[in-house]
Amino acid sequence: MIDMTCFYLAIAIMIVVIAREFLKKKYNINFDKIDIIGFFTNNVVSKTSNNKNINKIKKIENIINRKTGKKSLTMMDAGINKATVLATLRQITGIDYNCAKQIVSSAPVTFMVNISEKEASLTKQALEFVGAKIEIK
Repeated sequence: MIDMTCFYLAIAIMIVVIAREFLKKKYNINFDKIDIIGFFTNNVVSKTSNNKNINKIKKIENIINRKTGKKSLTMMDAGINKATVLATLRQITGIDYNCAKQIVSSAPVTFMVNISEKEASLTKQALEFVGAKIEIK
């Protein structure tokens, strides 16, 4: 049986998607051009191999840093339906398409850091519901 929290989260995501499409069609507001990612990210760039990671997890250009806790989320595998995982990741985090695609295609990768336990578990449940394998550290 589906956990009610996941069910409510899925309904909330659907409402956000519907509202976004409505605003895009009715008022011609393009949310892809709004820089939401700059507000939530820390823009960690790792182009050199001097900083070695113990678990050999790839680093991405934009890591979401909420500064609300001490947990981090790592996507171990995007699963079979990567498009659904990508869309869910975008709706939960507010990141743009290219960043979400980079996260999904470069798994295993840490994509959220310094988040609360509750946010970590809810995000993990939502992404695992659509087929991704997520690890909380």
